Amino acid sequence: MDFRIRQLQCFLTLSDLLNYGRTARVLYMSQPTISFQIKSLEETFGVKLFVRDRQQVRLTDAGLAFREYAQTIMDQVHAAHECLSSLHKRLRLRVSCGPVGQFVLLPSVLHTLAAKFPEFELEVLELTTEQMISHMQDGKVDALLMAGALPISGLRFDPLYEDHFVAVVSRRSSLAAETEISVESLREVPVIASRLKDCRFHQPFLHSILAPFGISPKIVESPYSCTVQFAYAAAGEGIALAPRLMESCTFPGVVTRPFRETLPTMQLGLSAMRNNDSRPMTIFRRVVQDCAAEAFGRKLTPATVRRPRTVQPPVVIFPTQREAS
Repeated sequence: MDFRIRQLQCFLTLSDLLNYGRTARVLYMSQPTISFQIKSLEETFGVKLFVRDRQQVRLTDAGLAFREYAQTIMDQVHAAHECLSSLHKRLRLRVSCGPVGQFVLLPSVLHTLAAKFPEFELEVLELTTEQMISHMQDGKVDALLMAGALPISGLRFDPLYEDHFVAVVSRRSSLAAETEISVESLREVPVIASRLKDCRFHQPFLHSILAPFGISPKIVESPYSCTVQFAYAAAGEGIALAPRLMESCTFPGVVTRPFRETLPTMQLGLSAMRNNDSRPMTIFRRVVQDCAAEAFGRKLTPATVRRPRTVQPPVVIFPTQREAS
């Protein structure tokens, strides 16, 4: 069975007007075209749908029966069109956050979106670094908030903040009594790091920043979750390194201490594929930049933030490490 939506439209309009000439004018078609569409529909079903003589056009019994089915089909087509159109216009985005994004910036972003764009649907996914890479490449996530530049071809990275590391130590540790600690402590105290299957960069990064001090840290592997790693630190399993901005977050059983020595800083920002110029992405980027400027106490200008750049692999040793100048 083969028939077209256009044929149904012609049938329904003619069944309402019962006049070929008026039907042709309403549909902006020629009268012979209307006749051809109706004849094709009748041949498809093997029945006469209209009776036409010099005085009038009227529906046959088959035409009357078919009209209900044709109207139902057209109603479903219109409903499908409206649904797909609304999906296309919907302000919807899928994002994943680094620790600073999740704890420091995400609350204000959610608040601003709800206030200014109540129709915006933001889906937040909890992913490991490796999942961020694969999901971004597969189009399963649209943006990464407050993470470092990842080695993904065609990635646009908008820097938002450059931060120093602090040590996260147990309140019961002797190091908690000091106002600042030395990296020399890491010769003896283990360093908590993500499992390699969750993040291939974290452990190599820790080795790289401690190598200039002649330190090869003992690694205690932990799940990727920041809160789990802080729980390990609270339990006295080792020291975790975190961005200084995480000091504003309260975690039981731990304190943060700055390092006495100068360590590399980390650059955090917003990542999205460069070809993603959708309206939801444009709105989200603007909201994130405004919230970051407010949260970090400075206006984002070309003088304080590097221009967005396309990231090509390989780029970094660790996703939050600043590129060596």
